[in-house]
Amino acid sequence: MTDRATTSKATTSTTIRMSNDFTQYVKILGRGKKGARSLTLEEAEHAMSLMLSGNVAPEQSGAFWMLIRIREETVEETVGFTKATRQYLLKKQPLGINIDLDWPAYAGKRNELPWFLLAALALANTGVNIVMHGHMFDGENRMYVEHAISKLGLVVCNSKGQLKHELETSHFAYMPLAEIDESLGAMMDLKYVLGLRSPVNTVVRMMNPFFANNSVHGVFHRGYDQLHLAACEQLGDASVLVFRGGNGEAEVNPERDVTLGKWQDGMATWSDWPKAEKEHKRLKDNLDLSRLTDHWRGDQLDQFGGQAVRQTVASVAGLLYGVSSHEECLVLADDIWARRDKGYFDSIL
Repeated sequence: MTDRATTSKATTSTTIRMSNDFTQYVKILGRGKKGARSLTLEEAEHAMSLMLSGNVAPEQSGAFWMLIRIREETVEETVGFTKATRQYLLKKQPLGINIDLDWPAYAGKRNELPWFLLAALALANTGVNIVMHGHMFDGENRMYVEHAISKLGLVVCNSKGQLKHELETSHFAYMPLAEIDESLGAMMDLKYVLGLRSPVNTVVRMMNPFFANNSVHGVFHRGYDQLHLAACEQLGDASVLVFRGGNGEAEVNPERDVTLGKWQDGMATWSDWPKAEKEHKRLKDNLDLSRLTDHWRGDQLDQFGGQAVRQTVASVAGLLYGVSSHEECLVLADDIWARRDKGYFDSIL
């Protein structure tokens, strides 16, 4: 046997052995109605660490995520996946700058603009260091925030050095998931093969990749706000805001009541905010990005977008500054919006 054949055989043997370490978790999940069970926290953590290490076959990870998706992930599984991901990311080179707010943006908007981007920029204008991260799926009828960021002349960061520079100069930076970590990006892209999103969408919202002091999670499905908050408690997170936002993004839909879940100071609290718009003001399917820039400059006030931005800024400001009253949060939001640099887009377009 040649040296090349021997090496190839050894590599194949190692891959099979590593894959077999993961097989146990697929078996646990897929033994049928009576035999299957959810993973313990420790099992979920180990399974995720194996996937992130690259020692799991694509067929295995696809089966694994889809089996969980059928019944939806548990709190323990979410905590395990997130712990493994954070430990994995902790081994990477640190960013070397303090982050005030982690803002995952993975859902995309179906028939409205990403008004939450203006909310983030308004907060950044006051000196709040914000890292936004997300992922785009080609061929979907959605407006992803990365598309808007690129078209508006903002920087899409491809390195930590670039991310740090943007934070130091404008206090806002966006980085695609695949640039944060290639393995996590590949997990998200399983959707192209499987046809469905997986629980990885929960993990990337929970992971807080640069270990910010605060985090805001937008969710879409009912009950996921409770799952996120319960997971935050077990993870020992310091300060997190969770709510069912517009199309699943962290954006308050002003045409609906919203329930805000907050985990802060070791305690979970819930508050209900009434809808700000009694009538439908959405300009459905008008995705002209000039609506964002015109509203920012004050040239053309957008009735739907204005309330979406105001309520979103208020919700996040309440988290950052420890304010719970809706009225007090709105006062904060109005002050933050009034202090924005109206010429911001002129300087970058």
